[in-house]
Amino acid sequence: MSKVDYSKFCPLLQRQFSNQGKGVILVLLASVMLSLQNVVARVILSEQYLFGHFRVGGWIAPTLGNSLLVLVMRMLLMVPLLAFFVGPQLYPPLWLDLMQLIQVKQRGLLSRIIGSGLFLFVSQCFMYIAIGNIPAGIAITVFFIYPTVIVLLSWFLFGERPTCVLGLGMLILYLGCFLSIPAPESLKSANFLLGVGTAMAAGIAFSLNVILTQICSQKFNFHPVPFSLINISTTLVLSGFSIVVFNYVPIFKLLQIARFSVEPSVWLSLWSSVLVLALVTVAGYLLNNYGIFLVGASLSSIIGSTGPIFTSTLAWLFLGESLGSHQIVGMLIVSLSVAAISFHKNKVQAIKNNST
Repeated sequence: MSKVDYSKFCPLLQRQFSNQGKGVILVLLASVMLSLQNVVARVILSEQYLFGHFRVGGWIAPTLGNSLLVLVMRMLLMVPLLAFFVGPQLYPPLWLDLMQLIQVKQRGLLSRIIGSGLFLFVSQCFMYIAIGNIPAGIAITVFFIYPTVIVLLSWFLFGERPTCVLGLGMLILYLGCFLSIPAPESLKSANFLLGVGTAMAAGIAFSLNVILTQICSQKFNFHPVPFSLINISTTLVLSGFSIVVFNYVPIFKLLQIARFSVEPSVWLSLWSSVLVLALVTVAGYLLNNYGIFLVGASLSSIIGSTGPIFTSTLAWLFLGESLGSHQIVGMLIVSLSVAAISFHKNKVQAIKNNST
């Protein structure tokens, strides 16, 4: 038997491990950036003390109308950025794919993408209301019920019955969410029930967005860049339409909570903070996309479960939001449960793929 020359494999293995390490770092940075956007949104919707000394934010109240305003402002910045600058660089045939979507045979795909954007719009609206009313770390922790909702929807829609291990992981995740919720009396100026309720609603809506995204990716093999552009464009159209209806159509003007209210003197500060919000979000998406390319979606989803931890840490670092020991334990339980659910689902899927 001839001796194998392992030196030929060393550069390949070194490059493989190097890419794996870079991918993990990129996905972690993406999680930090996407967590930072929650902190920025918290500042926009609720006055804070940056590093405990500098009073910032609270430009607008965390109402439905103001949340719609922040959303439409953010999308007005993100859509051109992705459509004309970032998108074509990441995926050159971006506009060719978009033009093909208007064909009759692609109507089913287009309707699913727009439906996904609808649920993303609903999720974002609820999330802004939640972040404005309760600490950002707690809002994101409650929001992370969405993996369990995805499991239940997959069971109902596709017949993918969850295993006992998965069921146990879901119960532990809900326990972590319960532990992370503070007592109502500890939130002196926040609407506790509104914050927790909208965070849960945001998670449910986001799970529907993920289900439709999965269908478009697996069934139609549609690229994520044009998909993301249509998603955020749909969000822009829906939020803009809602702003017009609730603020300028006489019959809907009676819904005060759905109307935006901005003092003329804060417009510059509001636009500046929304610009930071948009840039941080785009950076998070880009880092995550490149990280997925290097390490795959499976490992990326597990690393993404660090969202509640990073959000609460950044909120503590920048805004001084303190958490009780039981809340910290709850966040850790949620993050570990999400990671375990993701790992288990990926393992089951890998077994199915190997068996076929």
